[in-house]
Amino acid sequence: MPGPTKKPTLAQIAALAGAGATAAAAASVARAHKRVLSSATTTTTSPAPAQGHGQFATDSAFVALIEAVAAATANVEHVDDALMACVEHVCRWTGWPVGHVYFAGKEDHEPLKPSHLWHLGHPTKFEAFRALTEATDLPSGIGLPGRVAATGRPAWIVDVQCDPNFPRAEVATEVGLKGAFCFPIPIGDRTFAVIECFSVNAVTPDDRLLEVTAHIGRQLGRVIASAQLAEALRESESRFRSVAESATDAIVAADQNGDIISWNRGAELMFGYGEDEVRGQALSILMPERFRPMHDAGIKRVAEGGVAASRLLGQTVEVVGLRSDGREFPLELSLAMWENAGQRYFSGIIRDISERKKAEEKLKAILETAPDPIVEVSPDGTIAIANARTDKLFGYDREQIVGRPVEELFAERTRTLVAERFRAVLCSKAKDSQVALGMGLELWGQRQDGTEFPVDVTVSPLQTDDGTVLTAIIRDITERKRFENQLQHLADHDALTELFNRRRFDQELAEFVSYAARYGGQGALYLLDLDRFKYVNDTRGHKAGDEVIRAVGRALHDSVRKTDVVARLGGDEFAVLLRDADRDTAERIAEGMLETIRERRLPLEGQRISMTTSIGIVCFGDEEPRGEDLMVQADLAMYAAKEAGGNRYHVAANDGGEYVSGMQVRLNWADQIRRALDEDRFVLYCQPILELASDQITQYELLLRMIGDDGEIVMPAAFIDTAERFGLIQEIDQWVARKAIHLLAEHDVRLEVNVSGKSMGDLAIPELVEREIAATGIDPSRLVFEITETAAIANMEQARAFAERLTRLGCRFALDDFGAGFSSFYYLKYLPLDYLKIDGDFIRSLTSSVTDQLVVKSMVDIARGMGMKTIAEFVEAPETVAMLREKGVDYSQGYFHGAPRPVKTEFAKGAGRLVVAR
Repeated sequence: MPGPTKKPTLAQIAALAGAGATAAAAASVARAHKRVLSSATTTTTSPAPAQGHGQFATDSAFVALIEAVAAATANVEHVDDALMACVEHVCRWTGWPVGHVYFAGKEDHEPLKPSHLWHLGHPTKFEAFRALTEATDLPSGIGLPGRVAATGRPAWIVDVQCDPNFPRAEVATEVGLKGAFCFPIPIGDRTFAVIECFSVNAVTPDDRLLEVTAHIGRQLGRVIASAQLAEALRESESRFRSVAESATDAIVAADQNGDIISWNRGAELMFGYGEDEVRGQALSILMPERFRPMHDAGIKRVAEGGVAASRLLGQTVEVVGLRSDGREFPLELSLAMWENAGQRYFSGIIRDISERKKAEEKLKAILETAPDPIVEVSPDGTIAIANARTDKLFGYDREQIVGRPVEELFAERTRTLVAERFRAVLCSKAKDSQVALGMGLELWGQRQDGTEFPVDVTVSPLQTDDGTVLTAIIRDITERKRFENQLQHLADHDALTELFNRRRFDQELAEFVSYAARYGGQGALYLLDLDRFKYVNDTRGHKAGDEVIRAVGRALHDSVRKTDVVARLGGDEFAVLLRDADRDTAERIAEGMLETIRERRLPLEGQRISMTTSIGIVCFGDEEPRGEDLMVQADLAMYAAKEAGGNRYHVAANDGGEYVSGMQVRLNWADQIRRALDEDRFVLYCQPILELASDQITQYELLLRMIGDDGEIVMPAAFIDTAERFGLIQEIDQWVARKAIHLLAEHDVRLEVNVSGKSMGDLAIPELVEREIAATGIDPSRLVFEITETAAIANMEQARAFAERLTRLGCRFALDDFGAGFSSFYYLKYLPLDYLKIDGDFIRSLTSSVTDQLVVKSMVDIARGMGMKTIAEFVEAPETVAMLREKGVDYSQGYFHGAPRPVKTEFAKGAGRLVVAR
């Protein structure tokens, strides 16, 4: 009886390939010999012949060379060994002392790479040539190997020292190499490698040798290809076995009787049986007894009728499995069948889905308790599943919702749109995990009783065997809309007066100017500034000043028509836009304003005071001027009114010359600020902040001062407004941020830096902070940026983006003047804040005002609940510090702990006592 068939070895495959190549080569050599003889009569005088067999070799000698290379390469296991054997045999046969292998790139454009495979007839003589070659890549067509790789044919050089396309000629001359030939090793239609050989003599080309080496190259290419194929097959089989054995799924095979013939490690772990225990056993032992008769009948039916007789082959089904200890569990089964020698065999991939089933149950529980309505929409657009929240929000019973077209959950006016959007997502091939169905539109849900409410809809498509299904989350956004409207109001209105703010006024002005220019019309712009307001602030305090501002705002509102626009631009500055008003109307209304404000006496601290204002007026028609130019003209006119004694209005003339001096004041300030920036005449002061728990100074707030042209220190109140008006504040904020980071690099302390609302939309500050932190290596958590509550509300999106970018970098944020004029805390959740700085108005009278105490305590509780620290400002007495501790405030800042001092003085004085920032 013959023994078992053995798989042929790599050596045997290579030998077979080599034998075939030898026979072909012998026939080709004979043909080449005839060509050489026929051309011998035309050969001119040439250099000396090659050593060894050379040009005088017989056909039998060439055949011997082919056989020798075939035999040598057939008995090796690695490609490098086969190439080396070929190089050695060719060099020894020709008697040439140097042979080398270049490898071709995988792509045509890649250069040839030198190898470390060499035949060297002398151990040191050719070292310089070897070293240069191993450092030289050859592009296609360059050098002898490059030419051979490009053409796919062998080539000869009589004397490399005279060849212009041989980059290594100089070193070849040094070591005495002259003649050379090279032949390719092709695999398929590509060159795998080339072999180059060198002689110490100039040698006439030998066509027979080139023909023979071409055959040797093709022979060796087939050997290498066979070796690579065999290696790939072994690797593939090994990989498959490795995957099967390492798979967590069970992989089982059975014969046509349903008896197990193969069992992997995953099956052993899943079912609890070893392979020896189950081999030869029926597959039905893997399932509960109640399913076994049906299973056995199915096996018999498929064994007799093939694939057509099965309902399960090629599909994935969920069934129940049985472990060796008698426990049942859910599993997922994929079956396949194949035939061999007239026998049918089955294979199955089995997956334990116990955890998935548990997860599905948990998901179902989560679905039922989810706070938002969640529905699953079938491919036909009807609701297949709805959770409990859907019932409650829409007022239907579950049975009334399931099977209903999904658009019926929406208001009638939007149903067509909703149906189209759902249909588009169902038909889309996009792989997006979530799609916002509204796409910027407002959608409205409709309850069973007909009431409507705003909703957001987010859908997630899922591809199934039955088509695309959608999971839709329908969120009631009634409260969000209310808060958005509130935030929009805060963004458009001044907190103190409830009038429009500067941003909204600029928008209204631009829109009306454009409208008037297009459709014909005229209007007037007022700019108002209160007379002697600074005196009220300085003598009666900020609360009295706020009362005056509110009263004037009400007076202005009462003085104009409903179609007109009144705004507070900041401080004691107001603006009014009169629509459809000529100059006479503008002057008449201005007279009424002056009288209304003058006669509205305000009760302050038991006294009744009156205020006056200066009004600058500019009238415009259909010429569509720029809003900025109108504001400048009104500003100049307002200064003219103020310089004339106040309590009057001034209408701007076309040339504006008579009141240029008023505007010149601000321009002078702008020039001075510009020079201060250019000449580095800004200085930093700092005020200490005490941590109440440790009674230690842990951080400082940086305060800006400017050195005037006369050398005097200028407070920020004198120039910040002008800097913002003329667009210089961003440069100032960048200067402060850079200085703060370098101070942190020199001192182990935490610093707070104020940022203007104008800078929050400027990318330059975050980019500067990132660069400077990277350059200095400071801990970014020691840099705290302060933004004011009013600036954050007026530019919520910009403030949020600004804060989030620097927070990701590691910096911290404080909200300054918290509580000044706002009653809502809602927007706090939109900003990544670390500190709330309680406005000083709540601190000054803290020890005597129960109201202030309650407000401060509520601020502390809210901040603590949101993970923030609180800082009290304007602390001026020890009793206030004691009460701050009682109310749970974290930090205290004010003149009681220290007045603002120059940074250089304070840090030089206190460098030894600064507490490490925490």
